[in-house]
Amino acid sequence: MARKIAVRKNKVRLLFVHEVNWSAKVVYEIHDYPELLSLAGHEVVFIDFPEGEIRRGFSRFLDLRTRVRKGQTRAHEGSSVEVRTPGRVLPAPFDRLLASFTHAPAIWRALKRENFDAVILYGAPTNGWQTVWIANRLGVPVIFRAIDVAHVLRKTVFKPLVKMVEHYIYRSVDHVSANNVALREYCVRHGADPSTTTVQYPGLDLKRFSPGERDPNLLKRYHLEPHHQVVMFMGTLYRFAGLEVFISLFADFLRSSSNVRLVILGGGEFDHKIRSLVKELHLQDRVIMPGFIDYDELPAHLRLATVAINPFEPSTVTNCALPWKVVQYLACALPVVCTPLDGLRGLVADGDGITYRNLDGSFTDAVINLLSDDAARLAQQSRARAAIETACNWDNCLKQFTDMITDCVDAS
Repeated sequence: MARKIAVRKNKVRLLFVHEVNWSAKVVYEIHDYPELLSLAGHEVVFIDFPEGEIRRGFSRFLDLRTRVRKGQTRAHEGSSVEVRTPGRVLPAPFDRLLASFTHAPAIWRALKRENFDAVILYGAPTNGWQTVWIANRLGVPVIFRAIDVAHVLRKTVFKPLVKMVEHYIYRSVDHVSANNVALREYCVRHGADPSTTTVQYPGLDLKRFSPGERDPNLLKRYHLEPHHQVVMFMGTLYRFAGLEVFISLFADFLRSSSNVRLVILGGGEFDHKIRSLVKELHLQDRVIMPGFIDYDELPAHLRLATVAINPFEPSTVTNCALPWKVVQYLACALPVVCTPLDGLRGLVADGDGITYRNLDGSFTDAVINLLSDDAARLAQQSRARAAIETACNWDNCLKQFTDMITDCVDAS
């Protein structure tokens, strides 16, 4: 069923700009906010970047047409977002480098001709600074939605340049909306105006992500028995995900416990290293790696778990992030063991469904304790769901986000 969203009297026309692939990217707030705003009666256009897209023929090298797809929806039935993909030059990775030039005309035309009330910007190096520069000259307010620190997210020779772009954006937009307190503080330290830098937590579909019984078909698919206890990690396998350390620390217990399995949902830059480590430690019969899971299947997969983990190595990128996997774990009433990350601790306190531990023997000890101590596990389960029911309720979060947008528009 379509989500019922209260329609505001003052509808606005919004342009979202990001540097990821709308259709291929795992569903998260970049889909939620545009779709829910469209359900609330606002007009929403989304400019994306065709990351990972393979084209054929001559269009691999030159295709300057902007593709327009109307009525797009990924997360919320009944929503309607118009997605535009500007043309590109050369195959990857050169297409992203040249997007600085190929995206600018499409952004200029949209803001010059189409009477947008505001821009909500997610991207930074690929098309972000161009958006800010153009919007400032055309008098369109820009809200930068900060969800990570781009220059440390991936290894790149362009790191200093990306950092400069980030700081330019912090200083030059009308408003910075951070998804957690630690990231807001980072943005302010690097040039954002404290008076126009606020925190709006993203919401979560608490009906989709909810406690429930294990799906017997999934148990069968992964050769799991009802008595098996499952430790689960879900998400992109970044270099800072900490899984190599966790698996090495957990290997002896996992090898000696015939009723315990480690399930890793996802993939990414360290996928091959994790698989190699599992083979090296002779854990192939204990570790299950299905790869990325379709969004519609994700809640049922999470319900297979007994305990969930987030062993991110603390750093600028992880401390300033809000690992959304953890919120989804909690919504499914999963007890979580997590490294102490500033952005997450600002949302959920230790003991409210999460046990914070450093990534050492104490981390695996906490996991083992939850597996073996039914009372401790049940206590954490009961607190997990309650921890995010208010803070990440979409009705509250969308109202705060919409109020922030309209306040910014009214002030411009």
